[in-house]
Amino acid sequence: MARRGNFQKPKNMKGTFIRLFHDFKGQRGALIAVFFFCLVSAIISVSTPILLARVLQDLPTVFNVTDPADGTLITKVDWGYVYRSFGLLLALYLVSGIFTWASTWIVEKVIAVWVYQQRAKIKTKLDRLPLSYFDANQAGDILSRCTNDIDNIGRNFASVYRSLCSGVIILVGGVIAMFIQNWALSLIVLSVFPLTLAIVILIAKRSRKQFRIYRKHYGVLESHIEEDYSGQKILKLFGQEERSLQTFDEVNEIMTEADRKSQWISGFIYPTMRFIYNLGFVLVSLVAGLIDGGNFGDLVAFIMFLNILGSPVQQLGQMSATIQSMLAAGERTYELLDVQEQEPDKEGSIDTPEHVQGKVDFESVCFSYTENKPLIENMNIHVRPGDMVAIVGPTGAGKTTIVNLLMRFYEVKEGRILLDDVDIRDYQRSALRRSVGMVLQDTWLFTGSIMENIRYGNPDATDEDVIAAAKTAHADHFISTLPGGYDFELNEDGTNISQGQRQLITIARAIVSKPKIMILDEATSSVDTRTEKAIQDAMEEVMKGRTSFVIAHRLSTIKNAKIILVMNKGKLIESGTHDELLAQNGFYAELYNSQFLGINPMEKKPDAEVAS
Repeated sequence: MARRGNFQKPKNMKGTFIRLFHDFKGQRGALIAVFFFCLVSAIISVSTPILLARVLQDLPTVFNVTDPADGTLITKVDWGYVYRSFGLLLALYLVSGIFTWASTWIVEKVIAVWVYQQRAKIKTKLDRLPLSYFDANQAGDILSRCTNDIDNIGRNFASVYRSLCSGVIILVGGVIAMFIQNWALSLIVLSVFPLTLAIVILIAKRSRKQFRIYRKHYGVLESHIEEDYSGQKILKLFGQEERSLQTFDEVNEIMTEADRKSQWISGFIYPTMRFIYNLGFVLVSLVAGLIDGGNFGDLVAFIMFLNILGSPVQQLGQMSATIQSMLAAGERTYELLDVQEQEPDKEGSIDTPEHVQGKVDFESVCFSYTENKPLIENMNIHVRPGDMVAIVGPTGAGKTTIVNLLMRFYEVKEGRILLDDVDIRDYQRSALRRSVGMVLQDTWLFTGSIMENIRYGNPDATDEDVIAAAKTAHADHFISTLPGGYDFELNEDGTNISQGQRQLITIARAIVSKPKIMILDEATSSVDTRTEKAIQDAMEEVMKGRTSFVIAHRLSTIKNAKIILVMNKGKLIESGTHDELLAQNGFYAELYNSQFLGINPMEKKPDAEVAS
């Protein structure tokens, strides 16, 4: 989902600025060098008008010299003086250009290093965050913090830092230089800038309001297009094309109007400033003509001062929105970096899964996703090595939660879970998860070959291992029919093959990891009945000697389970084999009859416990 607008005001501007400044601690030497280069460039910029004025003032004496013979004035050009003076000006401008280029190059390098470090920090942070954070936050928002917000700071910091350094130096140095040259003309120039600054701020504020409207609806429009694109089938199925087009037109019209107004208002800045500057030129020319009979050097110098000082005034006036946007982006990234991480593995925890046998015990386990809303209460489960355990129950009963706790995606609130009589918290998470092969209902494949996607379960697997796993998962046949076979390139999320084929590849990926424990969470929900039967036969072979947990809604797939756990509302209400549970004629029997005999358990027992 796209962000709804890119302009935000930071909640804690001072705190974010301090943290942002601290992040550049390792590169302060480079930033000081940039400040020095900006200082030199600014000094040259404000001193060249004075130098030029001196040259223009001296030109009459250079061109007119006294003849020593009779004392008459003769016109003679001192080309050496002219070359030296204008050569010096050219050299100063060249040095100023080199220093400006150097400051730009250094600050861009500083930003590149900072962006790299921040992204590395965030990547490391994301790897340490608990699964609960990703469940509670939109993927698009997390991605935006990792990319857009960091890019926002990177794009703007260089220009802001250089503009602040050079702008402030030029303003201060320019004012001093003007008063050194001519205090009366300086007062005329200074009288122009407060009016200029006020107009720039006023216009920028009004245009920024329209810009925020535009950016907000830009996000709305982007989201609307994204949703329509991903849901084209549903859109066409229900005939909502006209309604979608109407929504698009409405949002697009608001964007167009906001864009037109922002550009129209912003368009006043340049002509208004030019009018004020021209007014300043007239005043400077008028006063210069009245003082000392008109000093041509002063006139040229102060016209240059007007041009030199006008640019930083305009930049500083327009920089407020950029700084606020940059600090808001920084605040969002720091919010992510400040999220509490999952507890680190214990010192001395078991780091190898080679000796795992597969005995699993839940002892008085309690867990809830939300405070004051218990889900699992006082659960006790005992699974022997090699047992196939099926977990069934209505939606929301807590079936997948058991798997999440076993994998330490979430930590138990009370009680403990033992693997081979050892608390799973005494295993390193990586060691625990390497001992488990897991196939989820939602497939996940990445852009790359089928061979690479299956080998993802075991990077050390040979091509023969991958092909053997695919054959076991009954995926080899359809893979062989694809162009390139195992080298066939999958699109993002494998959208160029069917859902059932994607599921077969994920099963092969779990098989190639050669796990001690196998978990299947509705793993065959997306394949046809015939393929499902073949996969079941293959999985029974794979699961021999391995502890396995199978979550299933199709009760026909778990008849041969060693033990079936029946859950409802977070509680284990029944357990036993398929035949034992049918004989009890309890909740499992009701679920089974509702699937295969067409009997609605709600009609049979109106007050029966069935999760909504």
